[in-house]
Amino acid sequence: MRTWSLLALALSGLLVAGELSSADAAADKDTLVIALDTLGAQVMDPIMDTRAPHAHYHAPIWDSLVGFDLENGGIGPGAAERWELASDGKSWTFYLRKGQRFHNGDPVTANDVKFSLERVMSPESISSGAAALRRAVDRIEVVDDLTVRVYTKGVIPQFAASLSRAVFMEGSVMPKKYIETVGARGFRDKPVGSGPWKFVRSVPGDRIEYEAVTYPHWRGTPQFKRLTLLLVPEQSTRLAMVRTGEAAIASIGPEAVKEARAGGMKIVSVPGTMQAVYQFWGLYRPEAKASPLNDVRVREALSLAIDRQQIIDHVMVKEARWPMPFAAFKYSSDMTVPRWEDWARTALRYDPARAKQLLAEAGHGSGFKMTFWNTALPGTPFMVPIGEAVAGFWEKIGVKVEMKTVEWGAFDPMGRGEQKGLVGTASMYRTAGRPEPIPRYATTFVSKGVQHVFGDPQSCPALCVDADKAYEAIVAEKDDAKRTAATNRMIELVAKSWIAVPIVEGMGTWAVNPKSVGYFKPIPGRHEFGDVTERMPRPEAKPWP
Repeated sequence: MRTWSLLALALSGLLVAGELSSADAAADKDTLVIALDTLGAQVMDPIMDTRAPHAHYHAPIWDSLVGFDLENGGIGPGAAERWELASDGKSWTFYLRKGQRFHNGDPVTANDVKFSLERVMSPESISSGAAALRRAVDRIEVVDDLTVRVYTKGVIPQFAASLSRAVFMEGSVMPKKYIETVGARGFRDKPVGSGPWKFVRSVPGDRIEYEAVTYPHWRGTPQFKRLTLLLVPEQSTRLAMVRTGEAAIASIGPEAVKEARAGGMKIVSVPGTMQAVYQFWGLYRPEAKASPLNDVRVREALSLAIDRQQIIDHVMVKEARWPMPFAAFKYSSDMTVPRWEDWARTALRYDPARAKQLLAEAGHGSGFKMTFWNTALPGTPFMVPIGEAVAGFWEKIGVKVEMKTVEWGAFDPMGRGEQKGLVGTASMYRTAGRPEPIPRYATTFVSKGVQHVFGDPQSCPALCVDADKAYEAIVAEKDDAKRTAATNRMIELVAKSWIAVPIVEGMGTWAVNPKSVGYFKPIPGRHEFGDVTERMPRPEAKPWP
């Protein structure tokens, strides 16, 4: 394990607010150092990692078949400069950029794309989206060196987006010839990709080091010669390192923003990275039939009781936004964004008087008891104080909340299978920033989904049936305009149910030493900086405003 610079840490405690230590003058100006709270599994192979942090350390090396819209968020060109859906909706053709090459000099071809997708779907793959890809892909055809066609099992409008790192890592383009030559173990020891950074070494539990390519890269040729990702679990240590110049950038939570600014650091806030939501479990089950939560008026009242602006201002220190409907963001596709922005401002308002009126109309004017599981998914510890604030607002309208705060590791298994321990209760949850909302709706509301909060295949009441039909209408629709209309109907169905309710839209926050790296913009919805580092300038090239 790394030994921290005692001098730097000592100096950090002596800094005057608003000033950066002169220790940063001694930092290596050619190395971009980023301090992270997690490096996930730290496995250097896209098919062997299942956790979200892989985007931090995979993205520098591997390009993805589909990329990002860098300004607005959502998907855009990647290793494929364009793609098109067949007239029958059952195949996608991807056209690769010319002149791409792997770090060992081999050209990037359609054969590599076919090999990569098939490798993700192989039995040895444990990639988080491998099972979905296996269900989706019928076969893959190489048309020519720069063209590959993927045949799907039915119409899947979201298929192209699923091959973007904006979703998962399943679109990573890996070198066929190299892997077949050195084998899987050799590839993991010395990974080769086509990204703007070459792999140098990985020290488990400590760091990963890269060096920049020296030729023009379509994602942007790095302006630093080297990149180092450091694992630094303690937030206070990460802040001290940025303050003293040991690191240029560090991941932080909203609670650390004020301290970082006082220490002279710049804050980069990434919009649309997640939504904090609360949701009800198993209300359709017989044992929950008598619950007050089965009355939609009660559920709407619980939302009206929450002062979201107070949570944004005080819990999130203004590093959050007013939410849109469940899993919807300003960059979301296949939905009418302005319509839902308008809806959210009214429907998600703070109106405790109306909340009390609805409770009285439902026969619960004197309140009722409910169990609320407060938990935080990895990387978002602020979910717990949000949950505490929500419970406090509910108490103010007479709801007696039995709060059960649990670690995510204990809560996660409860949400799978029969969910016996959750039936008739509420919990904190989150949605991740993704370019298309419907896959998240499938996970949560469709009867065959993992969470099946509306119903399951054995017990699917009217709301569940409607959700299943709405989802099928979306995924079977090839026409963009009609699919948008169908998605709007699905969003409306969920929104009016008040069963899964957004609280705030979270923002990823980073502390930056302006003497170490120049001004840059993040990708909306993309908390990880793996696809941003190549565009980060030196401070003299682009000073911070």
